[in-house]
Amino acid sequence: MDSKFAPFERADIAYSKVGDHALVASVLRPKLKVQARSPVLVFWHGGGFVIGHRLYEPWWSDWSGLNISSPPSVDRSLNFCRLIEYALSKEAIIVAADYRLAPEANGTDILNDMEAFWSWLATTLPSIAHAQAWQAQPDLTRILCVGQSTGGCLAVQSALLHPELDIKAIVSLYAPLEYDVPTFTVPHPRRILGTMPPAPRQAEAIIRSYAKKNKGHVRTAGDPAHMWELLLCVMQQGRVPTFMNAWSDPRIDIISLLKEVKRIPPIWLIHGEDDTVVRFLVPLSLQF
Repeated sequence: MDSKFAPFERADIAYSKVGDHALVASVLRPKLKVQARSPVLVFWHGGGFVIGHRLYEPWWSDWSGLNISSPPSVDRSLNFCRLIEYALSKEAIIVAADYRLAPEANGTDILNDMEAFWSWLATTLPSIAHAQAWQAQPDLTRILCVGQSTGGCLAVQSALLHPELDIKAIVSLYAPLEYDVPTFTVPHPRRILGTMPPAPRQAEAIIRSYAKKNKGHVRTAGDPAHMWELLLCVMQQGRVPTFMNAWSDPRIDIISLLKEVKRIPPIWLIHGEDDTVVRFLVPLSLQF
């Protein structure tokens, strides 16, 4: 089977470095181009802050046939095509970046990586495109920022922390935008994504063993097949806020950031009615 990324020219470029570990962004340019300047779709992968990587293909969204309604400010064609097909239809350049993962890293580390990425995108990527004479240059005045789960947080934080980027719209899929809720803070046995994690005492032992063994390491990818149990343990034991350093870095508090900013781009928040991590109760409503 062909890769989902086959219609693109791919370049893997280091946007920053932590010690000897390169932080990499993949730039995907449509092979068939007409425009001289291309809009940019920035994609942040999900994985509960623990697993996944920038080009893990099973997690590149397939929205075909979904009966969902987008706000008028968001292109409605997003409803009816895969994310990749949407980018191709707009002749957009996709830029997908890795970032450090927990529990080796915390939320401050991840946001520092996000900051480094946007600095690189704004100052370095255009010069690379020019020096290599790309057929189409990235148009940084037309940015759509998309993320899933963890990445959905980073998509929103990107716009809130960097209004100068002039991100035109955000799509945030099933992201944990609020940490200070029992779902994330209170340990309790529960079925997550169809699987029961190990019993609480065993789950805690798995987390502690992994954290001790890998303390000081830098990791930017985690194979879901190999690390799924660890992720389930982290979720069950309510360890996400602790790993994220959620109450020590004000950049992590998305709800407070939303209340403080003067202007935000259109945000399309998508949450599954059958989500087993955070149960759907009522539509999200924010008062400003």
